[in-house]
Amino acid sequence: MSIEIVESSDNDYMKIARAITRFNLAHLPSNSSDNMTSLGYVIKDYSAGIIIGGVYAKLLLGNCLSIDILWVEEKYRKRGYASQLMQAIENAAIRLGSKLSIVDTFEFQAPDFYKKCGYEIFGILDDCPCVGNKRYYLKKSLC
Repeated sequence: MSIEIVESSDNDYMKIARAITRFNLAHLPSNSSDNMTSLGYVIKDYSAGIIIGGVYAKLLLGNCLSIDILWVEEKYRKRGYASQLMQAIENAAIRLGSKLSIVDTFEFQAPDFYKKCGYEIFGILDDCPCVGNKRYYLKKSLC
């Protein structure tokens, strides 16, 4: 037997991702993957021909909305667009049966914004991404 650790390829990644998904689904109720999907919304400024912000998330196994990205261009901030994006993605998740939303953010990003949106901190990781910074993990009940 010749075993070694080597750098992975995209194809290797897909094999591992499918394997862990099969394992997870084998330990969950049979319909757990019914609503597994990606969700996303953008706000467009049609007069300028640009996207000024967006939110992207995954609905994990039909129950948990996991927010990956929320962004609004700097000159459009403080106008309620981020709140509107959050409401849109949460509403979509609720329509698909989600009961919980999770997000993580660095202290220099938006922990206070998420708290204003009804999220509560359930974990803090110190010295992340760098020494002296914090990473916040937040959750919100959608029911």
